Amino acid sequence: MNWIKSLTLLAALLSTTALFGDDATDQFNAAKTAFDNRQYESAATGFDAFLARFSTHAQAHAATFYLAESRMYLGQYALAETHFSRLVALGLSDPQNGQYARAALFRIAEIPYMQGQLDIAKPRLEDFVDKLGHDNNLQFVLYYLGDIAMRNNAADEAEWYFDQANRMFPEGGKSTEAKLGLAWAKNKLGKQTEANAIYAQLMSSTNPAAAEQATYQYGTALFERGTYQEAINQLTDFQRRYPTSSYFADSQRVIARCKGRQNDFEGAIQVLTQITQPTADDLLMQVRCLYGLKKMQEAKAVLDEAKRVAGTAYRDEIALLESVFLADQKDWRGAIALLEQVLVPQFDAVTNRMAINYFLFPTTSGTKKLSDEAVFRACSHLALAYANHGESTKATALLNEMQVQAALLGNQRLTTICTDTQSQLANIGTTPNRGGSYAGRNTQQQWNPTTQSTPQRTPTLLATGTDLEKFWNADRLYRAKNYESAAQQLEQILMGYYNQLALQPFYSISYNVTGAEGKLDENTFAKACSLLVLAKAQLGDREQANAILQTFTSRIRQDNPTQQQLLQETYDQLAIIAKSGGQSPTGSGSLLSDTEQRKLLREANSLFRSQRYDQADAKLTELISSDPAETILTEALFLQGKAKYALGRERESIAFLERIIDEFPESKEYPEALWSLGVYYESGGESFHAIEYFQILADRFSNFKHIDGALYFLAVDDLTNGSGRTATKYFTSIHRNHRNGLYWSHAAWMLAYDAYKKKKYAEAETYVQEILRNLPDVVILDRVLYLKGELALRRGDCPTALVAFNEVKKLCPDSPLCFYATQNAQFAAGKTVNVK
Repeated sequence: MNWIKSLTLLAALLSTTALFGDDATDQFNAAKTAFDNRQYESAATGFDAFLARFSTHAQAHAATFYLAESRMYLGQYALAETHFSRLVALGLSDPQNGQYARAALFRIAEIPYMQGQLDIAKPRLEDFVDKLGHDNNLQFVLYYLGDIAMRNNAADEAEWYFDQANRMFPEGGKSTEAKLGLAWAKNKLGKQTEANAIYAQLMSSTNPAAAEQATYQYGTALFERGTYQEAINQLTDFQRRYPTSSYFADSQRVIARCKGRQNDFEGAIQVLTQITQPTADDLLMQVRCLYGLKKMQEAKAVLDEAKRVAGTAYRDEIALLESVFLADQKDWRGAIALLEQVLVPQFDAVTNRMAINYFLFPTTSGTKKLSDEAVFRACSHLALAYANHGESTKATALLNEMQVQAALLGNQRLTTICTDTQSQLANIGTTPNRGGSYAGRNTQQQWNPTTQSTPQRTPTLLATGTDLEKFWNADRLYRAKNYESAAQQLEQILMGYYNQLALQPFYSISYNVTGAEGKLDENTFAKACSLLVLAKAQLGDREQANAILQTFTSRIRQDNPTQQQLLQETYDQLAIIAKSGGQSPTGSGSLLSDTEQRKLLREANSLFRSQRYDQADAKLTELISSDPAETILTEALFLQGKAKYALGRERESIAFLERIIDEFPESKEYPEALWSLGVYYESGGESFHAIEYFQILADRFSNFKHIDGALYFLAVDDLTNGSGRTATKYFTSIHRNHRNGLYWSHAAWMLAYDAYKKKKYAEAETYVQEILRNLPDVVILDRVLYLKGELALRRGDCPTALVAFNEVKKLCPDSPLCFYATQNAQFAAGKTVNVK
């Protein structure tokens, strides 16, 4: 039969030649020759003329493709896309047109990438991956997607695409760039050893261009890590070895930035002035350095020059720098107006919340978007301007928003900006408030500004300042075990007085709760009373502690659950203090020898493992009251927290664990306590508090054994309460790095379902297959099998779909999906019979 097909095809070709003659071939060849010689205008004219006369010729598809290519090379992208789209519409698998349609689909995705229209390019490139996952052009598509992720600072995503490009096309046309991209992503993700290995491989490459580029980029990687002197040394060596490199000026810029970070502003300016063709970026950096040197007039002159050179491209950054100049002139109103115009903050006076709309704005055409760090610096300047202008409530709200965004982004430099801003606001006289200090945290505006991850200076008694500032200082004094000063500070605020001469001694508190700016609101007042009770108890003055407790109790509102909870926690803390005998220096003067302490701890551990939690609790109470050494104390506190939780006494459990967080941040139990607190709060429905602890784990303990769980809860919280922007990042991190963890299959499922919703069916199927190969958690088994059936139906594989839907019914008979699986199984069975 094959010879019959050959004769048929030959007959078709002969009839085409007979129909069009040699004129068509000559015209096509002439246009193709012009194209091959890069004479794209002539080529486009020739192919246009060819198609006008011979639209049904066998070479019409090729002519359309080369016409589109010519238009693309001429920069006529809209015309090129029109021609490419015609080819794609004819079908990717068409025998005559398929090769051109597949190439056209690639060009349709590539054109917006070349034009910098990344938002348009990304879905088109992803569509190419879905449709042509084995095409040779995939090497470029994977690189482009990695580059887009890199530009969006999505290092997890970039790492995946670059890694795929390297695995599938190790010698491809973008192999060097993909390797450099992979090194960049790993560097961003903190995988410095892996990044160094890639840089070292490329720097020793026999390809001079690859070695040169890798040497430069390794220097920039060192800068990103914050090892500024190492970066300077590396880039100085690069300049010595490659004095004519196209990266030479860029290396000067990075060196200048390193010097700027080292506060060597003179050195930075010296390097910048050596750049022969300074850009607007260079001039603006000079401005920042001159500001650092307090040379305001020189800075203003360079800023004016930068404005002339930059036009509208650097509008936002110039506004940020001009606000610094206005602040130097103490023109707070002017600085506020300028920064509000850029950041577009939205203040809600009812909730005292501040939203920064700049985070949500798309990139304006022709205007460079501020980096996250620059946005935070702008927010910092605005908060300080608010405070100096007397708008301290707005300053507080803005700092709160900065802290939230810094936590979501997980960027230490942004956290540092928040900390610096907080210190400067305190100096001005504005103390922002967020976070918690001891058991019973809530989300009220007037809450402790310190976090567990920020070391605090040794506090002292405040003689001046607002009531709110004095309260948080008292809280810090209490944490530092300076109970006497804490009590004095609280008595100053509350106007407390113990009348021991009365027939029945009592403690009067004259404080008038208003909640006005700088004053205590109702809940903070209750916290102040609670803290004073505990401080007196720690000092061993039980009479005063009981008297204050009576006054405190009388002023608690019965309809306020936060205050009721705080009162209960105060009683719990008093019980703990009573057992430990009041104030005593931690780890000194223990009533038991070290051997006896360790014996008690072993016995408690044995009882806990045997699930005799009440007996374990009793042993641990005895041990803790004996004032053991710190290493034993922290382990005992952690174990008693777990025992209390097992006994159903959640609040007492949390109190023990939070003592580890507040007092022993360097202990080995600290990350375990963070994890347990997160889980306990999450199980109690208090996600706000749980996320606080999971975020610290994610930021500081990336190698912790339960880090996949912390990331999973953070992702779910972001999907539920946030923007959803970071959820995919966390799920992807779990999927790639924690395959043996408890949350791997759950994270993979979320990625599969997300891909399915976005109609990325091939990607969704890859996740589903992975999940089923790795024995998923039974909780998600029904959903995974059901999705497997859905995906099989979409590609017309009814037998596979039938098996998947039947497995839902067989393996998960109680699943709510069984009803729908039965219907789909019947449909798939009918289709399967019809096919047979």
